[in-house]
Amino acid sequence: MSRVVRLTSCLGLGASAAPVGLVCDPDTGRYALAEAVNVDVVEGRLVRRPGYERLAGFGFGELCSGGGDLYGVAGDGLYLIPGQGQPRLLRGGLTPGAPMVWLRLGDDVYYANGFENGRLRQGQAQPWAGERYPGPDRLDRFGPPPVGHELAFHAGRIWIAAGALVHFTEGAGLFDWVDALAGYLPPFVGRVRLLAPVTGGLYVGDEAGVAYVAGNDPRTMTFARVCPTPPIPGSLARLPAGRHEAVAGEELGGDAAVWAASDGIWLGLPGGVVKRLAAVPVPLAGRAAAVATRGRYLLFDRI
Repeated sequence: MSRVVRLTSCLGLGASAAPVGLVCDPDTGRYALAEAVNVDVVEGRLVRRPGYERLAGFGFGELCSGGGDLYGVAGDGLYLIPGQGQPRLLRGGLTPGAPMVWLRLGDDVYYANGFENGRLRQGQAQPWAGERYPGPDRLDRFGPPPVGHELAFHAGRIWIAAGALVHFTEGAGLFDWVDALAGYLPPFVGRVRLLAPVTGGLYVGDEAGVAYVAGNDPRTMTFARVCPTPPIPGSLARLPAGRHEAVAGEELGGDAAVWAASDGIWLGLPGGVVKRLAAVPVPLAGRAAAVATRGRYLLFDRI
C-alpha cells in the first residue's frame, strides 16, 4: 500500500512532473506541478495572481456530480455549486459531519447520511417520497423509503442500508415507495458497511465480512458468504462494464466492484467470485473514500 504523503512546499512547474498529476518527494513533502492556472508559486506556497479573488469560503467535504450539476455539503447545508458565482443553499439543517452517500439515476440524485435523505431534481431539493402509491394499498404498507447510510441501484430498484437491514424500493421504477412489511432482506450482522451492485447480484458487507446476494428478484434471491473480512466503509469503487474490462489481468465479464478491508484490497466479480488483489494491511479505522480511474484504485482516509 502507498505511504501517506503530506504536501508541504511547491517547487512550481517541473519537467519531471507527471503528465496528469504531480511528483512529490515523500520524505520532504516538496512537489512539482504538471499544470497551474491563475496562481503563482511564492516561497513554496500557491498564491492567486493579481486580479483574482476567492469567491467563497465553503469547505465542501462531500461532492456529487449529477445531471450536469455539482452538489456539495458544507457544515449543515447542501449546496448547488455553479461553474461561476456563489454556491446556492438547497437544504439546511443536515446533521453536521455525517458522511453523505449519493446515487445518481438519470438526471435525479438521491442522497442520505443516516439521519436525513432526499432527492435533487433540476437543481432543487425535494423530499424522497411520493404523494400516493399508484396501486392497491388497503393496509397502508407502502410508504417513503427509510433514511439509510448506504445506497445502490440494482435490478430496477434502489437498495437502502439502514442499520443491519437492506431495504429496497418497489419495482417498475417506483423509487418513492418501500413495502414496510416485506420490502427488506433478512438482517445482516451488525451495521451494513457496503452495498456493491454487480452483474447478477449485490455484494453486502457487514461486521462479519461480505455476503453475495444473487439474483434480481428479492423473493428468490440466495445468500452466500464470500469474504471473511469486514469491508472499510466508503472504500467501494464500482467497475462498470465497458469502462473497465480487466483488473490485474482478471477479465471482469460485467459490472464488478473493488473495496478495501483491513487485510487488503478485494475484487468482487459477477456471480459472487471474490479475489484478494493485494494482501497488505490497510490501517484505516474510520470511513474512507475511493475511486477507480486510469487503471488505478485510489483509497483516501477521510479526516
